[in-house]
Amino acid sequence: MRPEPAGEGAAGADPTGSAPAPRADVDLTVEGGADDPATSGAVAPDGEATRTAAPAADAARAGVDQAIVAAFEAELAEAHRKADESWDRYLRAEAELDNLRKAAERQRADATARVRRDLLGRVLEVADNLERALAHATADPQSLVAGIQATAREVERLLEREGVQRIAAQDAAFDPNLHDAVGLVNVPGLDDEKVISVEQAGYTLNGDLLRPARVIVGRPAEG
Repeated sequence: MRPEPAGEGAAGADPTGSAPAPRADVDLTVEGGADDPATSGAVAPDGEATRTAAPAADAARAGVDQAIVAAFEAELAEAHRKADESWDRYLRAEAELDNLRKAAERQRADATARVRRDLLGRVLEVADNLERALAHATADPQSLVAGIQATAREVERLLEREGVQRIAAQDAAFDPNLHDAVGLVNVPGLDDEKVISVEQAGYTLNGDLLRPARVIVGRPAEG
């Protein structure tokens, strides 16, 4: 008995030898295609959400920007207000300072005028005494001397009331802070320089030097 060739006698075989026809029960449609309702329906909700969320995000960002701008404008307005208040206070302080300065100048001028009037009034008293002494000079020369001496004492008292003191320079040790040496004389027997003659009296005013005494200074003789 001869063996039967492979495939021969199988169901559906083409006796002509051509390729077998596809089976009617096989579905060749590709799943997930563009027209597949299941696939296209799954993407649609995410895209729609993205398109909806973008304007909302822009609106939220715009709202935040507006809030920042509003806060900045409020701070700027407050800064302007404080600056205006500070400027007003400065102007008022400047005006008050100017008024105080003018008042101090007036007070100083008034005080100077009072001192001058008082001092000039006392000088006039000295001038009156000199006139009286001169009026009696022809009749009694001694009275002239006495009048001049009295006037000198009055002038000295006037100066003392104003804080002026005569520098005691005669026979004092030479002090360049109080004495202005206008001459030097060698004097035997001297150990240190000292004033031997006062050419012009010196004075202090309330302890400060008003005018140095012009003096002749004796110094130890050499040899």
